Amino acid sequence: MKNKRALIYIAAVLGIAALMAVVVWIKQLQRTGTETQAAKTEFIMDTVVEIRASGPDAEAAVDAAFAEMSRVEKVFSRHLKDSAITRINQGSGQWVPVTDEVMALLEKALHYSELSSGAFDITVGRLIDLWGFGTDKQKIPPETELAQALATVGYRSVEIDKSAKMVRIPSGTIIDLGGIAKGYAVDQARKVLEAKGVKSGMIYAGGDITTIGAKPDGSSWRVGVQHPRESTALIGIVEMENKTIVTSGDYERYFMDNGIRYHHIIDPHTGYPARDVISVTIYGSEAADADALSTTIFVLGLERGKALIENLPGYEAVIVDQEGNVWVSSGLAGQITLL
Repeated sequence: MKNKRALIYIAAVLGIAALMAVVVWIKQLQRTGTETQAAKTEFIMDTVVEIRASGPDAEAAVDAAFAEMSRVEKVFSRHLKDSAITRINQGSGQWVPVTDEVMALLEKALHYSELSSGAFDITVGRLIDLWGFGTDKQKIPPETELAQALATVGYRSVEIDKSAKMVRIPSGTIIDLGGIAKGYAVDQARKVLEAKGVKSGMIYAGGDITTIGAKPDGSSWRVGVQHPRESTALIGIVEMENKTIVTSGDYERYFMDNGIRYHHIIDPHTGYPARDVISVTIYGSEAADADALSTTIFVLGLERGKALIENLPGYEAVIVDQEGNVWVSSGLAGQITLL
């Protein structure tokens, strides 16, 4: 899955050591009456994930949330041999049966493709493989290979038969849900926590952050958005309760060639990394939607991205352009403290 590990810092909440830990129990079990607090960090979905919770049995709730994220990964990662997405890709050219869950997420992804005229497109798998982001084979692809890969890209070629619960993609096409599946996993983990009685919690998944209620002390969660060119600086801080914030940036998965930065957020129309902006942060209620929107607006660029988000109820954005200028959507302007 695509990992948009935008370096979002959770101001006054998370320590740097916690973000760097991999498969480490923090297990801070503090009992106050019937409430317990627990925190755990694991490496999952190709990123560091931390879950914190306060509830009747916080430790069990956190474990269940991680189990749910692991389940989602097994369904939607095209890099796992038994996943639903792998079966669709291996069966390209044929109708492949899928579950209601897979159908629903595919439909959501295609909705954002339609909304953005293809700026968000799950059929970019061959392009992603060609660039080699996240591997030791990162390179600028030859034009002939890019043209061949681009010929397999096009969200309108994804066919869905809802009544028969079947999906078909063209022969040779590879779909990749990395631009939405991590957000979906965060949403599902949040639902598990809430079902377990968690009234205060936070999920950090390498650029995707969601919160449940306020912090245990009653104050709001404070989330800091990192400056895309200064690793120790923040653009601003947002106070959050029952909200999600997701960032896509050009500064996590990239390589340099002749002074030019080539990053992993590919424009499906050109086959090259999108160039107009360097960071997009989306604020809203659902992580899956915010995940898709952060990629969508990054590819659309500043002007078209601004037009989209200002006309999209329930979601707001912070966009940083190539010159480092910061634009904040009208609905978020009064909620973010710029630094």
